[in-house]
Amino acid sequence: MAVTYASRTLQVTDPADDGRRADVVLGRRMPGLSRRMARRMALDGHVRLDGRRIPPSARVRLGQVLEIVWSVHEPGEEPDESVEILAVTDDYVFAAKPAGMHTHRLRPDQPAALADYVARLHPECATASPDPREGGAVHRLDLETSGVVVFARHRKAWTAAREAFSRGAVAKRYLAICHAPPSWPPTGPSDLPGFVRPDDDDAVWVEAPIGRGPRRDRAAVSLRGPSARTRVRRVCTSPDGRYVLTALDLVTGRRHQARVHLAFLDMPIVGDVKYGPSDEIELPLLLHGTSIDLSPLAPKVEAPPSDAFVDFLAAHGMGDTGPASPSPPP
Repeated sequence: MAVTYASRTLQVTDPADDGRRADVVLGRRMPGLSRRMARRMALDGHVRLDGRRIPPSARVRLGQVLEIVWSVHEPGEEPDESVEILAVTDDYVFAAKPAGMHTHRLRPDQPAALADYVARLHPECATASPDPREGGAVHRLDLETSGVVVFARHRKAWTAAREAFSRGAVAKRYLAICHAPPSWPPTGPSDLPGFVRPDDDDAVWVEAPIGRGPRRDRAAVSLRGPSARTRVRRVCTSPDGRYVLTALDLVTGRRHQARVHLAFLDMPIVGDVKYGPSDEIELPLLLHGTSIDLSPLAPKVEAPPSDAFVDFLAAHGMGDTGPASPSPPP
């Protein structure tokens, strides 16, 4: 992966910015950069004022020039073998995101993300989303999650897909290998009843709202949070009863929704140290976005699970990774 250096400059010309903090001005005026990111980059030594390195709290004056300088990790000439373009239509590009790679960069100086690889092959995606950081991505997967990600090829397609996601009109199927619950069907904690209901012998609906967690990097079931709906279907169980392969249909798209809802059922995903056993840090998160259906905007596209996912199933005597037939929400 090649490393070069890039910079962006901003001259302070608005009287409203005179005397304000550098990170505030950058977050307000520089497209695709939030104040939080500007502060972090200043703390890391990437922000200059009239050529001199400054802290995020430095005050700026009219006529001065702010500059951000960072190292750029560009995709190499040869594509990453773990990145696969699954399908391309006139409006969308479907790519397989490997675990451990961001969907798009959250900061300019982060390593190359999936959006960078997609833009190398389809440059039009880079300008399809209003926020240039997103590179046309119409949704995101967690860093640790693998699976299908959709990129728009132009602004109209991006807007249409985002509206479909907002309406809950996009069918998203995940596979997860979980720690088996004490019994089936799982019911959730006794002090929060009413959020889990059976669908059939092998499936339940989880309808627990999700809000902020105890830490910034976590979410949690919260009565104050927005509604969230997940259908959890048992596909197979390991012969020793320790693990269960599940197929998940996410009707909504809350932060860490699959992970939070499965932990709520007392069946956390294998390798999920945020919501499950903390001693599984050496294991990958065994959560995979196996398909996404944008119909009628685009056909359904699927991505096979990673080798690590398939190997875990084989090592524990579990069956096929093919998901069970989806059930539309009632």
